[in-house]
Amino acid sequence: MTRDLFLAAWVCVALLFLLAELLAFTTDRAAGFREILQRLVSGNWRLVFVFLGWMWMGWHFFAR
Repeated sequence: MTRDLFLAAWVCVALLFLLAELLAFTTDRAAGFREILQRLVSGNWRLVFVFLGWMWMGWHFFAR
């Protein structure tokens, strides 16, 4: 039951990313996924924190 809930949440997150990309593609006011990622990993320490967070989420949500 809990795994299904987490997978449904990930599907919702993916749909939100797709919606944000569509909004960024149709208008110039919204930032796309590429711009958001570039800002998120622009520094070395930021990149390390994003990588560690990605590893933590992968271990806790997908590897179990």
